[in-house]
Amino acid sequence: MLRKFVEKQKTCEYLKFYSCCPFVFHLYYLIIMLHYFAYGSNMSARRVRHRLGWAPSRISATLQDYLLSFNKQSSDGGKANIQISPGDEVEGILYFVKENDLLTLDGYEGVAEKQYKRHEIEVMDLSGRPMVAIAYIALNTGPESRPTLEYLNYLLEGEHLLSMEYVCRLEEISTI
Repeated sequence: MLRKFVEKQKTCEYLKFYSCCPFVFHLYYLIIMLHYFAYGSNMSARRVRHRLGWAPSRISATLQDYLLSFNKQSSDGGKANIQISPGDEVEGILYFVKENDLLTLDGYEGVAEKQYKRHEIEVMDLSGRPMVAIAYIALNTGPESRPTLEYLNYLLEGEHLLSMEYVCRLEEISTI
């Protein structure tokens, strides 16, 4: 109990210091935050906000030499996955989250049930700067399956951070 109190006091002292020094606060924020690359239904800010209980900052990002597929097996249509594919690219949303947020997402992504697994990948932001990020890659895969319209709409909710060409490609995906 005392340890938690001391940690809380340290956090308050840090925040007082950082609020006086915006640059240092921004640096602190970048250090403690992790990058999570969403390419599937978590491109929906609404869905992520519901799952995490808050709305993390997000930017657009691109994953080079991967392909978006719907080969994750599910009882209600294909779910998004990424596969290595030289020359291809996947656009997505890069969220700035905390470790406990990833633990929450682990539950939704079925990590304990071996549905998806966290992988460290390198994505590029809009300026072409490489950033290390976490992505969930499906373990339970099979043949390509059509997603439901509802599921595909989650991906399309991220359209304002995706290129028009990529949005058009998503809109052309056949659904069930």
